[in-house]
Amino acid sequence: MNLWVHDGSKDITVNRMKYRALLKDSLDQIFAQKYDHMKDCIESKVFGIGLESYTVGSNDFYIGYGVQNQKLITLDTGHFHPTESVADKVSSLLLYVPELMLHVSRPVRWDSDHVTIMNDDTLDLCKEIVRCNALNRVHIGLDYFDASINRIGAYVIGMRATQKCLLQALLEPLNTLRDYEETDRGFQRLALLEECKSLPWGAVWDMFCLKNNVPVGEEYIAEVEKYEAEVTSKRN
Repeated sequence: MNLWVHDGSKDITVNRMKYRALLKDSLDQIFAQKYDHMKDCIESKVFGIGLESYTVGSNDFYIGYGVQNQKLITLDTGHFHPTESVADKVSSLLLYVPELMLHVSRPVRWDSDHVTIMNDDTLDLCKEIVRCNALNRVHIGLDYFDASINRIGAYVIGMRATQKCLLQALLEPLNTLRDYEETDRGFQRLALLEECKSLPWGAVWDMFCLKNNVPVGEEYIAEVEKYEAEVTSKRN
């Protein structure tokens, strides 16, 4: 159960402590009631429309609350400054909280929730999860809702992109890379990281699709078009 509060100030505020104390008290009351089979997640944001100057539930606030109360921290890839690496936050947080929740999106200038694609940000995030040996501690949720393109197609693109990034992370020769790093062989580490970029992971992906009886490559485009013609186009 993820909790995110859209609260803050459009212009300068002089009561930052007061509003964060109110949010802390509210969270304490919300989480006072325990539920079986429920994992509580809390989510920060750098800013929002109408609260450009001050966000009550900042990253610092929620990290402090999460560590103190051992809640799951939710990292939304669109909720940080464009120059921040969300991947870099994974290892730090996993030292202090039990698990993480991810909202994988594609921000364009701000938290615009474009369809997730196989870009450096998503790839770095997946690699960091695997490098931290944290697949059993990180919940990966996709967070995008682009209504300008076919919604089924958008879902498939984002899902396959994330799976491709995870696959590349799992195929990384991590033991060799770590051996290079631990023995101070920086040239070898960088050289192998560069070679990894052109490894034939695509063949592994195609075989994975074949074994799971799903379209290989761009074949899914026709399947989505067929579904649109036979199902979604007939909905009122």
